[in-house]
Amino acid sequence: MRKFFSYDKSLSTVETPQGTLSLSKIFFPLLIEMLLLNTMGTINTLMLSHYSDDAVAAVGAATQLLGMILTFYTVISTGASIVINHNLGAGNQKRASDAAFASIVSCGIISLIVGTSLSLTARPILKLMHLEAHVLDYAVNYFQIAMQFSFFQAITSSISGIFRSYGKPKVSVTVSISMNVFVAILDYIIIFRPIELPLEGVSGIAIAYVLSEAFGLIMIVCFLWKIPLGLHLEEKNFRTLAIIGNILRVGIPGGISSISYNLSQVVSTSIIAILGTTAISTKIYVSNIVFYVYVFGMTLGISASLMIGWMVGAGKYEQAYRLNLQSLKITITANLLFSILIFIFVQPLLGCFTSDPAIISMGKTLMLIDIMVEIGRGFNHIEENSLRGAGDVVYPMIVSMISCWTMSILFSYLLGIKFSLGLAGCWIAFGMDEFFRGIAYLMRWRSRKWTTKSIAHP
Repeated sequence: MRKFFSYDKSLSTVETPQGTLSLSKIFFPLLIEMLLLNTMGTINTLMLSHYSDDAVAAVGAATQLLGMILTFYTVISTGASIVINHNLGAGNQKRASDAAFASIVSCGIISLIVGTSLSLTARPILKLMHLEAHVLDYAVNYFQIAMQFSFFQAITSSISGIFRSYGKPKVSVTVSISMNVFVAILDYIIIFRPIELPLEGVSGIAIAYVLSEAFGLIMIVCFLWKIPLGLHLEEKNFRTLAIIGNILRVGIPGGISSISYNLSQVVSTSIIAILGTTAISTKIYVSNIVFYVYVFGMTLGISASLMIGWMVGAGKYEQAYRLNLQSLKITITANLLFSILIFIFVQPLLGCFTSDPAIISMGKTLMLIDIMVEIGRGFNHIEENSLRGAGDVVYPMIVSMISCWTMSILFSYLLGIKFSLGLAGCWIAFGMDEFFRGIAYLMRWRSRKWTTKSIAHP
């Protein structure tokens, strides 16, 4: 027991050209950033719940699809982060800065093209989610507006990743705080009308979201211009983009894995839609709440991934191995405690969103099941991020695709629809998916095969 609760601080630091980089220096600013980013979605949901539950279901469905597309954009930024971390760990500053430049340019171009194309085909895409007619209209409206300008968030996320890789996570936090204050004020005005603006309802919320993303992009570009990272972007040219090959080699498998997972979540929402709008609204409300359960472990996984990338680039494999196991221990404990705490207070928490007794009753059941789901999710967040940070990206992609479409989708349909367990059956299937992937990733980590995947160029 004493060994389980021990903590080795020496595992959580690494020396870089910018000075000593510690896990806590990355973790706490990133935790604040993740909380604030999700708060934007929670604010939208909470404000819209005062407008109508149908609007909540519509925006939730559209946001899930939007999230899948935004994940596609991260194929480049995630790959770039791995290349940057490994090369900074190996002391190759120029190659790291080349990857940063390629990330910004490529993310901007791809997101602009994809965002415009998908905004024009919003209705046929969203019809695949089997939404009721009036809910579909709301969802199409929101998706078209948010998708058209999604390049704002794509570029902002790319630059945020660069700042984190260079040990400057507080920049992203500052931007996130500003964006959240901005969107909270606009949402309040749009829904409660203390003053009149030419914005209202679902379309108004979508425009407020886009304006906040534009504001965030302007801020983070100004920070990139002012804060010295040694990127020398003014010296880069299109020949610098040649590094995109290496970025895609590690970014595409991770992107496919993330897209597959998000697509499976969209399909699961269409399965839940068979159960009715009440079930969709319940899923959205509960998902908003449980984020605050697993955000600690998710943030620790991302932070440890960045550290592990530096360590692998520097050849410090044993330190990386032990940091992973220590992070896993902390995450499992935190997820268990937080999920139990949330379950105890689930009724007043759900009451913040709705007074519908059917939603509250269903939500209580889901939160009880979710205690086990979060334990599996803890394995997932630490092990998958660690493998990606080490450059081992193909194995997680294969495991993720198999698990998402068998455990999550197949069993959601079987348990939820065929065996008439409803939304509770779907939640059990989600837990099966989390445990299968998490344990498979842990086995891979313990095999140490990831030690051969370094992509650094000393």
